[in-house]
Amino acid sequence: MNFRISIPLIIAIYAACVIASAYFIEYVLGYKPCELCIIQRYPYYFIILSSITVFALKSRIIPINLSHFLFKRISTAAYVVIILASIIGFSFATYHFGIENNYWQNFSGCSDRLSGINLNATNLLEDINKIEPNCSDPLKFFGLSLSGYNIISNTLIAVLVIYDLINKKKNYI
Repeated sequence: MNFRISIPLIIAIYAACVIASAYFIEYVLGYKPCELCIIQRYPYYFIILSSITVFALKSRIIPINLSHFLFKRISTAAYVVIILASIIGFSFATYHFGIENNYWQNFSGCSDRLSGINLNATNLLEDINKIEPNCSDPLKFFGLSLSGYNIISNTLIAVLVIYDLINKKKNYI
């Protein structure tokens, strides 16, 4: 099968890398994510599935005989899902970033305390998993928290989709 790399494929691979890096940080590096960190992953699943759908339709990987009208409808709907998911992801990331930097109060998701857990030598190992992650001290790379990178990531995805929609060509890179 001979196909070129298109923008939807780049978006799908990029979103999969974002999810893989989140799981790597959680399970390999051992950083426990807060509730908002986990919620920020959900839009990426929709982005991956919708991008693969657009790529499969544009590259004709799946031999489905669709009318031109139906082809355009499905592609446009998948693009709308990608844009909406990136807007929702951007919103959650911005909210999380604001909590991390004390721009606004936390309503749920992140903890800035030990939730009333009495830590002592006898129950330390038993209660260690009850400690919620602290959003006032987030994990940072090059001075930016992961929610900050998530803001950039969702913006990049939305810009790529809008570019692909505006450009009437096949948009092969």
